[in-house]
Amino acid sequence: MLDMFKRVLPAIDTRNRSFLEELSEEEAKGFSPWLVMRYLSSAESATNEVIEHYLLMTNAVVNKNFSDFSKDPELLWRLMCIVGVGKSFKHPYVAPSKGKRKKEKNAFKQWLAEQNPHLDKQELDIWFGSFTKESARDLLEQFQVKNKDIVASTNDI
Repeated sequence: MLDMFKRVLPAIDTRNRSFLEELSEEEAKGFSPWLVMRYLSSAESATNEVIEHYLLMTNAVVNKNFSDFSKDPELLWRLMCIVGVGKSFKHPYVAPSKGKRKKEKNAFKQWLAEQNPHLDKQELDIWFGSFTKESARDLLEQFQVKNKDIVASTNDI
């Protein structure tokens, strides 16, 4: 049986491109790209950059055209390896969203949702939870956001 937490995710984290080729036929049958992608999109780390990297890169590189590539596990594996950063992390499961996104009460969080419509609610919550007042204000400054409500909402972080 293929162990996702001891073998699959660490192989992706360390960008082991040949891992999938090295599996036995029985182990290869246990490879579920969709399930791996769900775990890969979240990482536990002390740095926000790592959390953001895994979330945004998994969505941009793997999830964006997942249905187009779903019949080619080798290609999906290589795309997943692009997300890895060379060091292993714990990857908690991110369940798929269960419907339409409600309007957020926090203006900054709503702005994040509008800028990233490809993120579901849970992914948005994970990313929002990684912000500090300072990092949120830095992001708004980088995007030259002047809306007073959005900037003021960073005080609630």
